[in-house]
Amino acid sequence: MARPRDPDLRDRLIAAATETFARHGFAGASLDAIAARAGVTKGGIYFHFDGKEELFFAVLDHWQRLRRRELQMPVPAADGAATALRQFVRAYLGFHFREPAATHLLRVLATELRARFTARLREDDRQEQRWLRATLRELFVLGNTDGSLFADDPAEAAFVLTAAIAGVLEQWHTSKGDVAAFCDAARLAAALVERWASAGRREGPSLPTANEFDFRD
Repeated sequence: MARPRDPDLRDRLIAAATETFARHGFAGASLDAIAARAGVTKGGIYFHFDGKEELFFAVLDHWQRLRRRELQMPVPAADGAATALRQFVRAYLGFHFREPAATHLLRVLATELRARFTARLREDDRQEQRWLRATLRELFVLGNTDGSLFADDPAEAAFVLTAAIAGVLEQWHTSKGDVAAFCDAARLAAALVERWASAGRREGPSLPTANEFDFRD
């Protein structure tokens, strides 16, 4: 008698592969380890995926869909696009603080895998940055229109803000213990957007002052 199909197997494999690839990279992740984490034999992986490369990209696709579904651009309300921009930056940072594997996977692609694949080389990391810049640019344009933001060049402002967000996440992942006190998504969003906000006052609680922390060894 044929064994009944496991309807949850693919989801378990995606979850197991996420943790394994994020922790060990592509080369360091083995299909045996992923299968063991998912509670199946390696044959269970080949039931759904042709191999490790296809599984890795399936994991990337899973997180991209989840990220895009959760991080849709907010519709500006009566108080203007500046509030919507803060909300979006807060949600973006909050997502990556909560799901660090999503960022680790893009770093694996951008570093370890960039020179490895030819036939299936993809630009997920570049596409992610383009999507983020485009979303931020649209909010800056809306803010210029409603008067809640001021950006001489919305595309340049989106580039600068994207770079700031990437820098925050890089520090979070490489030296979390040193910067955790600064990594409150709401406060960071307010601080990052403040320079473009028409109102001259800082909204929300301020970030810790520099003399409260010493980052030197």
